[in-house]
Formats: sequence, structure tokens, C-alpha cells
Amino acid sequence: MTLPDREVIATRAGVSLGRYRASDFAAVHEYATDPMVYRYAEWGPNSAEQTRQYLLEASLPNSQALTLAVLVDEQVIGGAAVWSTDADHRCGELGYSLNRKFWGRGYATLATKMLLDLGFSSLDLHRITATCAPENSASRRVLEKAGFAYEGHLREHKLVSDRRRDSLLFARLATD
Repeated sequence: MTLPDREVIATRAGVSLGRYRASDFAAVHEYATDPMVYRYAEWGPNSAEQTRQYLLEASLPNSQALTLAVLVDEQVIGGAAVWSTDADHRCGELGYSLNRKFWGRGYATLATKMLLDLGFSSLDLHRITATCAPENSASRRVLEKAGFAYEGHLREHKLVSDRRRDSLLFARLATD
């Protein structure tokens, strides 16, 4: 499926994952500068140059990763990615960020389910993990609704804004 000038990789229940375009800058930069969006992330706030760099890197061919726009009605509402972390063992990870105007509508869960499908099929992964901050209950619910199993609490796992942060670890297997 293609939207005008955009390659769509997957679609489910009105949500699509597609390749970024240069014209997506304003939509991406809007959520990448929102403190509510990046408060649990390792990145943010993005400068204009960081957003441009993100879009450039996302557009480059990569056999080990898919970095895609999350779309509703042809509008970019966020970003999502799945990537290989260990090709020999067929392990990977995924992540997502949505513009807060679109939170609470099930879009992140649908995008996560599509990322899982793409990770297991296109990237030939066997195990995909995801982490979230312990206080990020919305992200935890997304992962659980997408079929991830809770595997543990990682102490001081991430360095965010010069402070150590714990993470909750979730995983899903291709055989689940």
C-alpha cells in the first residue's frame, strides 16, 4: 500500500507504519519537543537539527532496523522502531513515541503489534524486548496488551538527563 509519496509497510485497524518523508519534520518535531512525550525517554528535547538527523537516519536503508512513522488518516502521529540487537541470537528491541494528542486511543498498542510482526518476519528475530520506566504505567499497559511478558526490574538501567533510572523489562518470542 502507498499513500501519496509514502511507502506504507503495515496497516492494522486504521493505523499504519510507513517510511518517513522530509515533509514530516513539523509533525515529528512537535512531539520530539514535548516534555510529556520525552519525560521517560533517553532522548529529548530534540533540537531542530536532531529532528532533521533523525529523519535522515530513518530514511537510510538498514537491514537490521526499521524506523517508521506512525500514521492515522495519512497524518504522522508518532514514531516507532524495531531493530536487531544481536543478529547471531536473533534478538531485537522495539520502541515508540506518540504525539500526546493521540494518547489513550490504542494507537501505540496497534503500532507495537505491527512492529512485532515486522521484527519477527522482516528482520527474522526470535526474541524482541522492550523497556519502560517503572512509573510509566501507560507504556506498561501497551506492552502487556501487545502480548509481552514481564521479565524483571532492571536497576539503574538507563542514564537519562545525567541520572540513573530503573527500567521494567518485557519480552515477546516469535513462538508466543
